[in-house]
Amino acid sequence: MAYIGAEPDGKGSAERFVFTATGSTTDTVTHGDDGLAINYEANHVSVYLNGVKQVVGTDVTASNGSTLVFASNLAEDDVVEAIALSSFSPADTVPAVTGGTFTGAVTFSSGLTGNVTGNASGTAATVTGAAQSAITSVGTLTALTVTGAITANGGIETDTNSKVVQKGAFMQSSTHQAMVLGG
Repeated sequence: MAYIGAEPDGKGSAERFVFTATGSTTDTVTHGDDGLAINYEANHVSVYLNGVKQVVGTDVTASNGSTLVFASNLAEDDVVEAIALSSFSPADTVPAVTGGTFTGAVTFSSGLTGNVTGNASGTAATVTGAAQSAITSVGTLTALTVTGAITANGGIETDTNSKVVQKGAFMQSSTHQAMVLGG
């Protein structure tokens, strides 16, 4: 997909070709007076003959990107000017409609909405909302905060040095209660 108009720096981009007809009559222009080949994107070129704008498709055919063909032969000393608008295709974008793949880290400063697949990493992850039903594998997380219930149909497992702790509970387990009460 190409964009016609302002470059990312805010400046428009166009290329100008000037051709001056000599003694031999022709209806076709392929190079400017400087010898450079004419280069344009079809439907994005303005053509002038002796300062008068030509109607592309009627007065001149400009369809292949490298040739201008006039409806009639040019006369000696006729000046043809072609202004070709440049196009650019940002190389580092992902289409909103079809999606794509990011190969580097992506930071969402205002949160993330929608479905996410792939590996997540970082120092903290927060999952909020009731519709978080499809977190199947998150890899290794340093910290994870979940607001709402966690359903662990396969159980919750820790390494041998860690434990699952219910924070804020007065008594952590019946063994702890027995020890505190002297039982």
